[in-house]
Amino acid sequence: MVLLSHSIIGVAAASVFPSHPLIAFSVALASHYAVDAFPHWDYKLLSSKEDPGTPLNNDIVIGKNFLSDARRVFIDALLGVIASSLLFYFFDFGHSVLILIAGISGGMAPDFLQFVYFKFRKEPFKSLYIFHKFMHSCHKELKQHIVVGVSLQIAIVASIVFLIKFFLID
Repeated sequence: MVLLSHSIIGVAAASVFPSHPLIAFSVALASHYAVDAFPHWDYKLLSSKEDPGTPLNNDIVIGKNFLSDARRVFIDALLGVIASSLLFYFFDFGHSVLILIAGISGGMAPDFLQFVYFKFRKEPFKSLYIFHKFMHSCHKELKQHIVVGVSLQIAIVASIVFLIKFFLID
């Protein structure tokens, strides 16, 4: 999923624990891995170098395509922060800005931790990377089917936000 989706879902999940920022962050972090198991679409990073034979050798190459990817990821993350903030205030998720921050950061963290793994290749980043790859392997990739993939992602986000807001909060 894109960071926008992970951010919104992270805030929704975090809002279930409005008085416990650390638990809220942890639940948002777990939500990232959980929803990655659903079919969805991801944009391709042009600077990514994949090794189909040994996925642990995958990398992000800091070169000519890296700035383009960094800009795309920044915009995705910024849209996630804006959309999550608007939803947080519009639907009154949680009770503090701290929960909003915990949800956004927890929801996005696993994707940023992959970059950390690519550059350091040490524990605990290696295990987190393996787990992240496993969660993505639970579904068929929809890279060639953008309309279906994005539609599924919107439906998943809307369903989770609706369920949490109307059944778990208040």
